[in-house]
Amino acid sequence: METNSNRPSAAWPIALLGILLGLLFADPAVAQDMGSVAGVVVSSWDGTPLNGATVTVRGTTLATQTDSTGHFRLNGVPPGEQVLRFSKSSYATATVTEVRVISGQTTTVNGNIRPEFYEMEEYEVTAEEFIQQTEQIIFDRQQSGAMMDAIGSEQFGKLGAGDAGAIVARVTGVSVVGGKYAVVRGLSDRYSRTLMNGVEVPSADPYRLAPQLDLFPSAMIDRIAVSKTFTPDQPGGSSGGTIDIFTKSFPEQPFFKFTLGSSYNPNSNLKDDFLADPSSSMDMLALPTGPEALDPELFGLTAAPNPPNDAPASETIGLARTRRNAANLTQSLLQSLGTADFAGAEQESPLNSSFVASAGQTEKVFGSPLGMFAGVNYKREFKAIDAAEVGRYAPGSGPTRLGFQQRGNIYTDYGASVNLGYALGEDHQLGFNFMLAHSTDEEARHDSFYYVESREETLEQWQLHYTDREIMNYQLSGKHDFPWLLGSKLEWAVGLANTVQNEPDQRFMNYYLTPGGQAIFGDAGTPFPQYPSRYFREINEDGFNYRLDWTVPLDFMPEESRFKTGYASSSSKRDFREQYFTYNRDTGFNPANPNSYLNDAAYLQYIALPLSGIRTNFAFTRFIDETYSHPYTASLDVNAVYAMTDLGIFPWLRFIGGARIENTLMELDAPRDGSAQIEQTDVLPAVSLMLTFVTNLNLRLSYSETIARPSYREIAPVQSYLPDLSITALGNTDLQMIAIKSYDARLEWFPAPGDVLSAGIFYKQLEQPIELFSRTLDDSQVTWINREEAMLIGVELEARKSLEFVDPLFKGLSLGANLTLISSSTDLTADELSTKQITDSNAEDTRPLYEQSPYLMNFDLSYEHPTCGTSLTIGANLTGPRLVLAKSQGDDIYEHTPISLDAAIGQKLSKHWSIRLGVRNILDEPYRKTYGNKFDGPIYESFKRGRTFSISLTGEF
Repeated sequence: METNSNRPSAAWPIALLGILLGLLFADPAVAQDMGSVAGVVVSSWDGTPLNGATVTVRGTTLATQTDSTGHFRLNGVPPGEQVLRFSKSSYATATVTEVRVISGQTTTVNGNIRPEFYEMEEYEVTAEEFIQQTEQIIFDRQQSGAMMDAIGSEQFGKLGAGDAGAIVARVTGVSVVGGKYAVVRGLSDRYSRTLMNGVEVPSADPYRLAPQLDLFPSAMIDRIAVSKTFTPDQPGGSSGGTIDIFTKSFPEQPFFKFTLGSSYNPNSNLKDDFLADPSSSMDMLALPTGPEALDPELFGLTAAPNPPNDAPASETIGLARTRRNAANLTQSLLQSLGTADFAGAEQESPLNSSFVASAGQTEKVFGSPLGMFAGVNYKREFKAIDAAEVGRYAPGSGPTRLGFQQRGNIYTDYGASVNLGYALGEDHQLGFNFMLAHSTDEEARHDSFYYVESREETLEQWQLHYTDREIMNYQLSGKHDFPWLLGSKLEWAVGLANTVQNEPDQRFMNYYLTPGGQAIFGDAGTPFPQYPSRYFREINEDGFNYRLDWTVPLDFMPEESRFKTGYASSSSKRDFREQYFTYNRDTGFNPANPNSYLNDAAYLQYIALPLSGIRTNFAFTRFIDETYSHPYTASLDVNAVYAMTDLGIFPWLRFIGGARIENTLMELDAPRDGSAQIEQTDVLPAVSLMLTFVTNLNLRLSYSETIARPSYREIAPVQSYLPDLSITALGNTDLQMIAIKSYDARLEWFPAPGDVLSAGIFYKQLEQPIELFSRTLDDSQVTWINREEAMLIGVELEARKSLEFVDPLFKGLSLGANLTLISSSTDLTADELSTKQITDSNAEDTRPLYEQSPYLMNFDLSYEHPTCGTSLTIGANLTGPRLVLAKSQGDDIYEHTPISLDAAIGQKLSKHWSIRLGVRNILDEPYRKTYGNKFDGPIYESFKRGRTFSISLTGEF
């Protein structure tokens, strides 16, 4: 058993940040008395003023946008000769050189830009190109009313990011759990909302409120913005942050791009002992079909209850007869289940494969530009874990079980997206987006416990899972400028979504194996289920979302100001149904002859046991003794209205404030188990100040109140298996919503384009936070509960610096690091504390917040040669231990995620072709779950993932 506790020190990111800070302050730029630039931007097509055109000063981070009359003003411009750049989507970019700026004075500069569909003549460019997307991201970040971080598609390739999950993992204070779920500032995905083009995206995972980010391929993404503070125009559930994925719409020129890739992990690929379901396809390219769905007529069956131990014989016989009669009535339907394997088989695994293709162009239709973008993606990965250590411990004593786990997963993802954008003249744009994302996970798992307390037998546990998820999302949106109506702007969006998760024929088999090779089923000490079981589940959820936002400039204010109001509605409906079948050898019990049990030999001939290399199957459904079903229907309706102002009080002071009124109605009805309802209206205020000391140095202060809701799964009074913890959890119909108060402060400095230095502090108070809680020693009663309250306080540091200023040879080399340190706590109840002190007299009366990491670290070094087309990226990520299961007795269970150190090198082969080589998880440190927060504590689970080597070929035309 590994006991190495030498985790990497938290000092290296701090030292790196210090170095970057020194580099930033070493920048030769010095403060000067500043001037101003003002003017108007018009269309050369018809001379009309352009609203929303971006104006930037080359060589600085100064940026602004024109108002409804086309006017702009930039303060704090360094004196001397400057170059101004004017840009707007669907227009050719223009530059004005030799703009003389005088200290303390305003220089007038007017610009005109031409529609791309009218004439594509190039404008004069007299300096190094400043990419328009970078300008927009800088503008968004500096002008945002919230504390925001953003990353654009230009950086995706450098980071080797193939999906949204890999992209946001590089954002300050953000980590991604399992490559899928974003954790902002250490808070779980429950406290964050994911949007696509401003509209909430539903989750295809019934255990999570947030969608899987790896379902969004980078080919369809233009940029991702992460807002870490709440403003009233965001969803009320944005307690930790809001992740907004903006899709591509108006390609600047026709393009076609595709990438073919493959990867190899010695632990998982080209193995002849990869554990898999015997029916799984082991091809490198395949679309899995999975087990057959359950006959609809079999859903809803429930066996008659078992009689109590002290029931009279007549009652025992009557209930037994009822069960037999029910089985006889459905015998023909049960035959449709057919035979089934209950154990995995060792098979040969191929290499991983991936394919991504995208194309787009902009055409003139009826005199206006129509932007078209389409993409498809496919990925198939084989991941194996051999001889993972697993253990279970009793509080204050030694292990109750010790063993090893073998696991094989086959992931297949594919999808498609279509984005359309149409400009109805200067002031009106329409957009349409369609996204299909489909993912499957085929898992075979075998746990073998060589030590079981007080027994000489080994405990064998087999599981075969097939999970199929799909999300289809449609969006229609519009942006409309009304110069004649106070220069106001109207934005709207409508989204329709359908998400499906099917888990057909999941199989569980637990038994004890004697030293002589005899299998023992139904033993009182056997974990649930005691007999081989099959589980079918179907979840179908429909969502409908729409929003309407109206913005009016406030021209009477001394600085640029606006008023914004809107309405948003989000609704979803879920239909959940399941069916559970148990094969019990006691089915042959005859009350008149208690000795008529089926013998072991007759029972085992129908069970797929890997004994002596012989595999057999279930053949007769007459062994199905019990069948249970716990269906439910659920709905969630959230309606909100908000109003906010963004006031430029002085050139150096900006105020953003307002409130959102959000009504929640959540209902769940489980006919056989009970119902749940949450109905409340919340007023969610938010205020913030932005102080600009100099043009590129901002101080942001904010306060907000937000909420978080339980998921359907957490309030549903049904049990389901949690594969990450290998336990079964029961929902809690009494769960309540969470209320959060947030306080934030951040100082951010943009010393040069692409460079940033920021430092911030945040504090959150949570009322009734939700956590997964185990009430028993053996975790047989696990559920979700509300705690009374919790708090967390944290510090964020970020630095990014181009090293070109050191020497021109370092052009294209940049270094970045960010660090988030967090302290959280929640009080134990008096009963919890007294129970824990039975086994640990030093037990503290507080502990960290559920799923809250104490630190997050990111580091990246990227290089791109300006002429030869060579690129290099090295990135590292480390997340501190987080509590994943709170226990009423004994040590809580913590997850320790290892350092992720990745590297990639790319080379441009020609104008159209490039190649990329990469390696992920270079250090290959162990992933662990432990009892207690120490890395070398008693192991709940420990394994290594192995290194992954990848190669990809990209063609661009």
